[in-house]
Amino acid sequence: MVDQDPLPRWSFGRLTLLGDAAHPMYPRGSNGAGQAILDTRCLVEQLEAHGLTPEALALYDQIRNAATAKVVLMNRSNPPDTILREVHERSGDKPFERIEDVVSAGVLAQIADNYKRVAGMSPHAAPQERST
Repeated sequence: MVDQDPLPRWSFGRLTLLGDAAHPMYPRGSNGAGQAILDTRCLVEQLEAHGLTPEALALYDQIRNAATAKVVLMNRSNPPDTILREVHERSGDKPFERIEDVVSAGVLAQIADNYKRVAGMSPHAAPQERST
């Protein structure tokens, strides 16, 4: 389990990186796996559009490198388990029976939606579904 600064580039001619090789990050909220899936989808789209070319890999790199860099950097200060920190702070680390007594559903949704937006997993940020 490692966290590395984002790489300046992933693609070198006809070679590129994907998933943890491109963007190692702490495995919180399955973010590494989720980003690898988004990487794969983007790479396939670029290869379909531009063929097996260095240009396709460069476009993939341009799109996904910037997106995953945001996730890597955000995870350092505001990781997917921010909800746990919020509940801990609001509860004073005292037992409770219902999460709703500590933090509202609206606040929980806001925290989750913010992470999904940055991670590219929200309905508004995700690429359009292909009709194949």
